[in-house]
Amino acid sequence: MRARAWCRRRQSDQARVCSRLEPAPGHTPGPSVLRLESAGERAVFVGDILHSPVQMVEPDCNSCFCEDPCRGHNTRRRILEQAADRRELVITAHFGGHGVMEVNRQGSRFTVSGWAAFR
Repeated sequence: MRARAWCRRRQSDQARVCSRLEPAPGHTPGPSVLRLESAGERAVFVGDILHSPVQMVEPDCNSCFCEDPCRGHNTRRRILEQAADRRELVITAHFGGHGVMEVNRQGSRFTVSGWAAFR
């Protein structure tokens, strides 16, 4: 699977909205992450690559659901590195609470630098 990208302008304010679907192998066959960007704001929907906040501190830690553990932790590390470097909001599917956070690198680990507020 290759990454696919789409961009379009919103009619209301002409803001450009871009989305990119990228392969995220390791958990189950065919998983992807979705990246969105608009007006300088970025987010990545990580789906099943993060099951627990523990995986932020220890990205090499897999859940019992990862079919290919090596690819799983490589994907997790790559996505978290990119999110930290690009200052993307990370939107999780499996964390308690609202699960939308900003991440920073600390050596080979990652920390939550802030939880996004709902408006």
